[in-house]
Amino acid sequence: MNTLTRRFATVASTGALILGGAVATASTASAAGKVGGSACTKKVQIHSWVESASALKIRTGPGTGYSATGQLSRMTGVWWSCNKGSWAYIKVERGPHKGEWGWVAKQYLAVPMQTD
Repeated sequence: MNTLTRRFATVASTGALILGGAVATASTASAAGKVGGSACTKKVQIHSWVESASALKIRTGPGTGYSATGQLSRMTGVWWSCNKGSWAYIKVERGPHKGEWGWVAKQYLAVPMQTD
C-alpha cells in the first residue's frame, strides 16, 4: 500500500469513526484470529482425506473471509473433527502441514463408509 493510499484510508476510517460508523478493512478477517473447534455445530470424528481438489486451502476460520495458512494436496490425510455449515474443522495427519488444525470446505473431503 503506498503512502497516499494509506493516508486516505486513515482519514476515511477516522472520519467514519467520528461520525459513529463502523469501518471494515481488508485485513479484518486475518486480524480476527484463529477460530477453533468450539465454533463447530456438528461432530464428525473420522479419518478422511482431500479427495476432489488439487490444492485445498486450510484456513483460520470457517469461511473464505479468514486467512489461508497453507494448501493441502489431493490425498492428504486429515482427522475430520467437526463441521460448521459447509466447513470442516480438521487436523492434518501428514505432509508439510502435519499436526496443524484448521478449516477447509468440506465438499472437498472424502466421506468414508463407517462401520461399527
